[in-house]
Amino acid sequence: AMPNMTILQANVAAALNKKDLTSGDKQRMELYARQTAPGYCSGCADICESCVGKGIPISDIMRWLMYENAYGKPELSAGYVKKIDPITLRQLIVTDFSRAEHRCPQNMPITKLMQKASKKLV
Repeated sequence: AMPNMTILQANVAAALNKKDLTSGDKQRMELYARQTAPGYCSGCADICESCVGKGIPISDIMRWLMYENAYGKPELSAGYVKKIDPITLRQLIVTDFSRAEHRCPQNMPITKLMQKASKKLV
């Protein structure tokens, strides 16, 4: 998130910095990425959502959970939560997400997260 100009400017400066990373820097960044991947949905909905069908918006629900759990900003997801219809909620409760979880490039615990989301919505 970039909630203010200071953070935005720092992010832009980092993105425009053309300094090459050392091999040690790259290794540390890759290690950090692997270690934190299961906590971050990269939004590749075409992968997980195609595994379950049924129109369950897995990626959107994952983003909602990240707002609440990782960012401490439940108000950012409040509008979306209200849009989940009862049919989708029922599907969320009874769907087997194991195939989607297996194909997730981030190795996210999709089944566990969908169960958590369904409990919040009921």
